[in-house]
Amino acid sequence: MPTVPNSKPIQATPLQHNPTDKPKPNSYPPWAPRFWGGLRVLDYFQLLWQNRFRVHPSKYPMLILVGICSLFNSVFAAIQRAWFSRKIRKTKIEQPPIFIIGHWRSGTTLMHELMVQEDSRTYPNNFEAFVPHHFLVTGWFLRPLVNLLLPKKRPMDDMNLSATAPQEDDFALISLGAATPYRKIAFANNRNQDHLQLNLNQADPKTLTSVKNGLNYLFKALTLKHGKQLILKSPPHTGRIKQLAKWFPGAKFIHMSRHPHKMVPSTIRLWQLLDQTQGYQSATNDSDAWKEYVFTCKDLMYDAYHDFKNELPENQLIEIQFENLIADPESTIRRIHQQLELEGVEDLLPKVTAYFEKTRDHKTNQSVIDDSLKAEIDSHWIRYLEEFGYQSN
Repeated sequence: MPTVPNSKPIQATPLQHNPTDKPKPNSYPPWAPRFWGGLRVLDYFQLLWQNRFRVHPSKYPMLILVGICSLFNSVFAAIQRAWFSRKIRKTKIEQPPIFIIGHWRSGTTLMHELMVQEDSRTYPNNFEAFVPHHFLVTGWFLRPLVNLLLPKKRPMDDMNLSATAPQEDDFALISLGAATPYRKIAFANNRNQDHLQLNLNQADPKTLTSVKNGLNYLFKALTLKHGKQLILKSPPHTGRIKQLAKWFPGAKFIHMSRHPHKMVPSTIRLWQLLDQTQGYQSATNDSDAWKEYVFTCKDLMYDAYHDFKNELPENQLIEIQFENLIADPESTIRRIHQQLELEGVEDLLPKVTAYFEKTRDHKTNQSVIDDSLKAEIDSHWIRYLEEFGYQSN
């Protein structure tokens, strides 16, 4: 049986950047799909109305393009409802979903891409996540077009990007008009409260129903199409663990952690890039504001996570350090399957080996972090450091 090398399989060349610097203009083209491109007309209008249409003039082309897409989405959403609503409603999710959770830039994407290599599992891809209203009827002709329009690399980390690559199900919540903290990205300079949804324990009944119905629709539509166990990834799920365990009995959770000295600067850069490429306002260069936002989001999602995680049995939750996954992928993947009582590990391991061989030359971003930021992280993230076995320095 092929084995995964134990000595750092990703031999990546680091790309240095300072999280306090404004990101350089990237190559994300103006015609490329945006997070809002799957919204229907009324949901798009509601997003703009809630933010008082405070759109920067430089973003008017995106405003118009997404508006045109919303008309298309409304038409084909109606067609999908007419053809498939009864089938979707009757579809049963027989196998409990597997959720990959953890803070942004903690390795959730890598774990997702590894776990979906197993043939008995499926996942929402970019196309399905961005047009959940109509992927059952438009996939045959629209997905190839979306693939052409997408940039070949993700702007935040230069990972390969395609219409069929695994994607977060929270982007489907955006398109479904449901509650998700990602709505803040559209108008990042506004004082909205979307980020508070990172702790669903504090959510009102309307928000809870919105998230539950959105996920239930997506998961049933995916199950109807693929007929396999779902494996899903979204950092906001970290603060929904209690609700997800209730809504989807028997659900499994893989929590990813990473040293905050690496994760925090990378997350600041992530939000800055998303503000620049996806937002309707002029991107801000206030690194202190982004730092405080990252700290606040961590508090919200991990207050909810720590409050409930001990309620789950061992075969439903496992916590994995990103550093251990990179150092020894084989034993990490095997341990996940053993603890969560998952099948298919022997078929998966050779594919994990192939994945790392293929990405061996991938260039990763490395943050230049000063002593002041390190000290702030060590102070504010002390519980995270202690809970997940990291040392401050």
